[in-house]
Amino acid sequence: MKLEDLYITGLGITDAVLNKVGELRNLRRVTFNASTTFTADGLLEFISKLGQGNEGIEVSVDMANPEDHLTEEEQGIVRETLWKKVGGSFEYTLIRGTPTTLTRAFYMSCNWEAISGVLACQLCLTTKLHHRIITDAREPFTSTASRMDTKRILVIAGSDSSGGAGLEADQKVIAAHGCYAMTATTALTAQNTLGVYGIHSIPPEFVAKQIDACVEDIGVDVVKTGMLAGASTIKIVAEAIERHELKKTVIDPVMIATSGAQLLPEEAVESLHKDLLPKTMVLTPNIPEALLLIRRAELGFDNPETVDDIVRIAQAVRQLGPQYVVLKGGHIPLTKERVVSRSEAERHTILNVLCGPHETIIMESKYQNSKNTHGTGCSLASAIASNLAAELSVEAAVRRANQYVEAGIRLSKNIGKGSGPINHFHSTYTLPFAPGRFVEYMLERKDVNGPWREHTEHEFVQKLAKGTLPLEKFKNYLVQDYKFLIHFSRTYALAAYKSKSLSDIRENAQHVIRLQDEMKLHIDFCAKFGLSQEDIEREEESEACTAYTRYVLDIGHSEDSLALQIAVLPCMVGYSYIAKRLYTDPESVRDGNMFWHWVETYAGDDYNEGVKKAVDLVEKYAVTQSASRIDELAWIFIQATRMETGFWDMGSQGKARAFVGSVALCAIPAPATLLLASSHHHAPPVQVTGPKRVNMSYGGGYGGSRGGGGYGSGYSNGYVPTTSSIPFLPMLPTFGWFWRREAGCASYGGSNGYSNGYGGAYGGGGGGGGGGGGFGGDRMANLGAGLKQQNWDLASLPKFEKSFYKEHPTVAARSPAEVDLYRKEQQISVQGRGVPKPVTTFDEAGFPSYVMNEVKAQGFTKPTPIQAQGWPMALSGRDVVGIAETGSGKTLTYCLPAIVHINAQPLLAPGDGPIVLILAPTRELAVQIQQEMSKFGKSSRIRNTCVYGGVPKGQQIRDLSRGVEVCIATPGRLIDMLESNRTNLRRVTYLVLDEADRMLDMGFEPQIRKIIGQIRPDRQTCMWSATWPKEVRQLASDYQSDWIQVNIGSMDLSANHRITQIVEVVSDFEKRDRMTKHLEKIMDEKKNKVLIFTGTKRVADDITRFLRQDGWPALSIHGDKQQNERDWVLNEFKTGKSPIMVATDVASRGIDVRDITHVLNYDYPNNSEDYVHRIGRTGRAGAKGTAITFFTAENAKQARDLVNVLTESKQQIDPRLSEMCRYGGGGGGGGRGRWGGGRGGRSGGSYSGGNAAPIRNSRW
Repeated sequence: MKLEDLYITGLGITDAVLNKVGELRNLRRVTFNASTTFTADGLLEFISKLGQGNEGIEVSVDMANPEDHLTEEEQGIVRETLWKKVGGSFEYTLIRGTPTTLTRAFYMSCNWEAISGVLACQLCLTTKLHHRIITDAREPFTSTASRMDTKRILVIAGSDSSGGAGLEADQKVIAAHGCYAMTATTALTAQNTLGVYGIHSIPPEFVAKQIDACVEDIGVDVVKTGMLAGASTIKIVAEAIERHELKKTVIDPVMIATSGAQLLPEEAVESLHKDLLPKTMVLTPNIPEALLLIRRAELGFDNPETVDDIVRIAQAVRQLGPQYVVLKGGHIPLTKERVVSRSEAERHTILNVLCGPHETIIMESKYQNSKNTHGTGCSLASAIASNLAAELSVEAAVRRANQYVEAGIRLSKNIGKGSGPINHFHSTYTLPFAPGRFVEYMLERKDVNGPWREHTEHEFVQKLAKGTLPLEKFKNYLVQDYKFLIHFSRTYALAAYKSKSLSDIRENAQHVIRLQDEMKLHIDFCAKFGLSQEDIEREEESEACTAYTRYVLDIGHSEDSLALQIAVLPCMVGYSYIAKRLYTDPESVRDGNMFWHWVETYAGDDYNEGVKKAVDLVEKYAVTQSASRIDELAWIFIQATRMETGFWDMGSQGKARAFVGSVALCAIPAPATLLLASSHHHAPPVQVTGPKRVNMSYGGGYGGSRGGGGYGSGYSNGYVPTTSSIPFLPMLPTFGWFWRREAGCASYGGSNGYSNGYGGAYGGGGGGGGGGGGFGGDRMANLGAGLKQQNWDLASLPKFEKSFYKEHPTVAARSPAEVDLYRKEQQISVQGRGVPKPVTTFDEAGFPSYVMNEVKAQGFTKPTPIQAQGWPMALSGRDVVGIAETGSGKTLTYCLPAIVHINAQPLLAPGDGPIVLILAPTRELAVQIQQEMSKFGKSSRIRNTCVYGGVPKGQQIRDLSRGVEVCIATPGRLIDMLESNRTNLRRVTYLVLDEADRMLDMGFEPQIRKIIGQIRPDRQTCMWSATWPKEVRQLASDYQSDWIQVNIGSMDLSANHRITQIVEVVSDFEKRDRMTKHLEKIMDEKKNKVLIFTGTKRVADDITRFLRQDGWPALSIHGDKQQNERDWVLNEFKTGKSPIMVATDVASRGIDVRDITHVLNYDYPNNSEDYVHRIGRTGRAGAKGTAITFFTAENAKQARDLVNVLTESKQQIDPRLSEMCRYGGGGGGGGRGRWGGGRGGRSGGSYSGGNAAPIRNSRW
């Protein structure tokens, strides 16, 4: 018997155990679950011992110890070494859900010396016992010794009918820690989150019987107590602990309520002191309870003021008898200075003190201002008990229990009207279906039910049953199914090519042979309907077949074989479901129905036997997945089901339609389905090449335009991946703090402070500095210095498709006069050679229906002007320049053609970079673009990532390593990734520069030029901008060839005409009063949202603080904010929880909040172009908006440009502004002068944070 899957669970798994495991042969999967302390050297030593029989091994370290885990760099070294040695994969996770159940797994736990011995015995197999250990490895070992490894905890406490505390909370915590909970109830309470309605005490004698019943049958490893109600009960418990010799006890005294009332009578406190504390291993009082105990013992102590005071209290309590005291400080938070806080605003730190026989340990955590703390004390004690049962030391048990409760508060949900409970199951999840019921569960899901009905009750199916389907439509259906079988054969051929073992190669090759036999049967079946093989092969492949094949192959390439099985499951199960229903339906026509054989085939025993095997295979592995993974599989199932429905749509119409799927194996005689049922679960990811697609308007096919038929240049497009030899890098969570690496910007001062109590500022500190003004010098000056100069030889580069536009007949029929009239009405002007005609409807654009379905689902009725003209231009493969105002819809103008472009390129090979690169100036804009790309690219299963600074790199690196078709990036972080070889741009054939003028204004031009130098010169480049200054024109001239240009509106600087612009000439000291008066009027309407712009971060913080203290719900966002804080502020603004947002120019572009009603320019920007962009945040998507601007004498140089903008948009002009224009000098000097100085940085300014200020006397 071979031991193929090894599952090791327990605590304190060290390199010694790892070393023994490395000596085993024939292992295919090793999972280490729970507290591992592996070192990088230990793992590399383990890998060095692997050899023959370990090829393709999957090594998973699940729930590694967070205190001494491997760094990302160490994980990468281990992962690459394992791949090079035996082609294995390595997964490393700090915290994940409940252990999965693996077939043929060898379960062991806890005693690692014994385990090492067992493993050593396994190597020699010298005794009958050892042989039994191996042969029994198919099922979890259930001997008495193994059963005793289940950790048993007895909880003696009162109940909580609301479920948040008491016995109910104890059981949840114990279950979450994988232990077994028993209860002895001391009292029944009627309570909820608002208070206690009543208490019913249980007689002490009956409590004793409960304890004896549990101990005498099941046994107890740890006792945990809660509310013991009275002196008699306390004595009973103390006697039971002594009688049963229970050594590990965790006593939560529960003496004082949150309100301060004493819960235990004096005689009960006396009994606790004399009878129970001497038998206590760990006592967990809060500070008021500790003071009650030591004062009862006549030890004089005052209320604590400092950390030293709290430590002395813990030490004094320990003198009363317990071995350890965990003094809980949650009732008395400390300030930053580590003294007891006097107000809510001062609360910063929670202090827990562990006092033991040899040392006192202080454990700190950040104060969380949450109402959901009900049951925190009992939950902490139960977590400690669970960790002690798992053989952790007392210090480790307490430390991890603190972390568990802290996360429980942070991740809590609002339950009830009062103080809600913590989240007890934040790290443990259960599956929503019983074993063997996954498919049944899937079909019952609400999100699946609708698509499933559309598929199984489709008109095409009904006509088959009645024999009324036109013959030509059925024949078209058979043709497309044959073409899909060709692709499916290539899939298995490529799977064989990529296999690492001879057995896998043989199995995949056999699949190809079987498919060849089934295709012969299919041809015979088609012959009955007058279709020869030559007829079939002459037909054009439908977008339906191409789309479904692409979908399935992308899943197989990017995920595991279970996901691939799920992708074809709707076809297999669906055909069985449909055929059985039709077969038993009395309305179905049998006699004279030429299609009835189709129904009989899929209702027959042969086919359904194959379906059962396929379903059983899915069920086998579904139970090993996490709850979140089940949701991912459901999404795949839904998408595949919709593709099947689309295939029926195509059949009903007799022609191909996009966003449809093939019937895969299902439109052929039944035996073909056995291929799926017998496919190997560990088969490698697959891709496909295939026959050339003729006259395909969007590109496609899996040969020719998709790369020919060869596995070399055809499969990987001829690029040699050099950045990594690892084909697949799992997505791993990233933990820990992060810091932005920005030269000359050391400040993390902030103003938001999270209204739920995360404190105020992120700290103060310097900033600025550097030479030359601006942002304190050019902090990006050296970015890209490490990039190699590329010398492109176009003759040697693989060819690629970029022209997909096929003019719609309606568009082609329009006369030049009609085109000119439309462009004039929409204010569209074009330049360049051979500019295509605009489209006026979505259908005219020629996008696949799977793209258009998503567009129409968003409620769009017709293209915007930039889309009407820009789509044909971008789809034509030409270089494009687009000039349009913010909010004009230009994001979709380049995103949708990008999707079509990607679908026409060869699939990504391991080590390939993205196909589409989109550069954006700010994090906010990059995230907005990603949201749009995700929304409209999901139907094609296009993967993307967003690469920007201000956040940890880990997730971005993992996305790039796994392979993404689209990379949306800010220039700085992208160059960082390129220099560190985290990605490459060799596959980029579609480049987008969004907000090009803004990127140049921000000083990104050198970085943009370095990035473009890494991309092949025959790419398609699309440049989008709101303005057309000479710098942007020069960039276009340097990097675009024979470009065509579209302008929406006037080429002169202009603002959105739907925006009412109010410009007030004021002095600086008048600004606050004017702002307040405007807000009083604006905020009379609750639906209004105001975006206030300031010139500096300091003013943004000051204004936010002023507004909050004046009663306005304002928050601020600017460049010094960390990304999680910026996201939080933006969400508060979007949802209307904080309808006033103060921002610097970082928010002037890329923030997609469509219902901003007012923009207020507290400080006028340094140029009028930024003025236009700022006010463009309102009046979006056809709505009206209002912009209020304060203009001072210091802004006089900008007066002329501003008057021109106001005049062009027919706005009223303040006479004093006209006067400034006449006497104040010329224009503003263009958009580049603003970085020349005046922003040298802050010199040590430390702000308490405007958002941390309380809202006083709310005015909203």
